[in-house]
Amino acid sequence: MQAILCGRTLFGIVPIECRSQINDSGLECEQLMKHSFFGMSLFVLLALLISACGSEAESQNISVEKEFEEYRKNVLEPLDERSFEFAEMFNHSASIIEQPQEAHRYMEEEVVPFMEETRKIATDAHDGLVNEEIRKLNENTIEYLDLTLDSLQKSAELSAIDVDTMDVDTVTEETYQKAVKLNEENIELQEKIERTGVEMDRQIDELLSKQ
Repeated sequence: MQAILCGRTLFGIVPIECRSQINDSGLECEQLMKHSFFGMSLFVLLALLISACGSEAESQNISVEKEFEEYRKNVLEPLDERSFEFAEMFNHSASIIEQPQEAHRYMEEEVVPFMEETRKIATDAHDGLVNEEIRKLNENTIEYLDLTLDSLQKSAELSAIDVDTMDVDTVTEETYQKAVKLNEENIELQEKIERTGVEMDRQIDELLSKQ
C-alpha cells in the first residue's frame, strides 16, 4: 500500500503527492481566519496536519506479517480514505470562519461526529487483534484519534465563544480567559498528537521492515 510509506495526517497516512494541495489550502486558511478564537484553533490544528509527515485474526497463531497486512487493509487504509474527507471538511470549516454560527454548527454536527465514526474503525478492530506489535500500534492509533477528537471538541467550544461574542465590540475578561485556556489546552493536545504520531510512524516502519 503506497500510502503507508508517505506522510501522516491527523489520523492516518496520506500520500505525499497530496501535500501540495493541503499546503495550498493552508494558505487560504491563514487568510480567512483573521482574529477569531476558532480561527486560531483551526490554524494550529491544520498546521499540525501539514507538518505531520483490524479485522479478527484467522487464528491465534497468525504471524505478525500476515496480521499487519490485514490491519493495513481493514484499519489503516480506511483511515487513509477518511483522512482525505477530513481534509476537505477542515478546509470548508476554514472557509466559513467569518460565519461564526455556521462554523460552529458545522464543527459540532459534521466534523466532530465524523471523527467519532473514524475512531470507531480502530476501536472495533482492537479485540480481534492477536500479536502484541499490532495491538500496540492500534492502541497508539486509538490514542491518536482520541486526542484529535478532544482537540476538535475544544475547537467547537472556541467556535461557540465566537458565536456568543459576534455582536459585541469587546469581550469580557472572563470570556477572554476562557478562550485563552481552551487555546492553551489545544496546543498541549497538538503536542501530544505529534508525539503519538511519531511513535505510530516508528511502529509502522518497523512492521514494514519485516514484510
